[in-house]
Amino acid sequence: MWSNLVSNPRRGTFVLGLFILTLGMAALALPSLGRMDLRGVSILDLELMRTSENAAEQVARLGSSGIDAAQMSIYLDFPFLVLYALALSAACALLAARAAERGATALAVAGRLMVWVAPIAAALDAVENVALLQVLDGHTDQPWPGIAFGFASVKFALLALVVVYLIAGLVLARRQQPLEAPVAS
Repeated sequence: MWSNLVSNPRRGTFVLGLFILTLGMAALALPSLGRMDLRGVSILDLELMRTSENAAEQVARLGSSGIDAAQMSIYLDFPFLVLYALALSAACALLAARAAERGATALAVAGRLMVWVAPIAAALDAVENVALLQVLDGHTDQPWPGIAFGFASVKFALLALVVVYLIAGLVLARRQQPLEAPVAS
C-alpha cells in the first residue's frame, strides 16, 4: 500500500504533512463542538449514546441550534477520518519499514498489519457518522443509536491499537541496531 512512500527520501515530511492536515481539519470542527458543549452534549455523548432513551435525551438537550452544530461537526468528520486514516497508516508503514531494516521482524510484521487497521477504523467511523446523522434527524429509535455505539466502540479500540503500536514501535525500533550488510569477500 505504501511501498513508494517507504522508499521516498521525503517520507517523513509527507507523513508530518498528513498529520498537520489532520490537525487542521480537526480544528475546523472546534466551533461546532463548542456550540454542542454549551448545550451540555459532547460528541462522545452522541457516539456512545447506545440506547434510544439516551439518544432522545441527547437530541432534546441539543435543541435545533445544537443539532445544526452536531451535524456540521459530523460532516467535517468525513474528511477528517480520511486524513487520520492516511496519516496513521503511513506512519505504521514507515515504522514497519524501519523495524525491518533493524531486524525487528515481529515489529515489522505487526506494522504491515497495522497499516490496514487505521483505514478499517475510519470506515467504521463513516458508518457511525451515518448513524449519528440519522439520530440527529430525529430517528432516535433503534437501530441507529446502537449502530453508532457499536461502530464507535470498535473504532476506538482499533485506533487505540494503532496508537499503542506506534508508541511501542518507536521505542522498540530505536533500541534495535540496524542490520549490518554482509561484507563481500
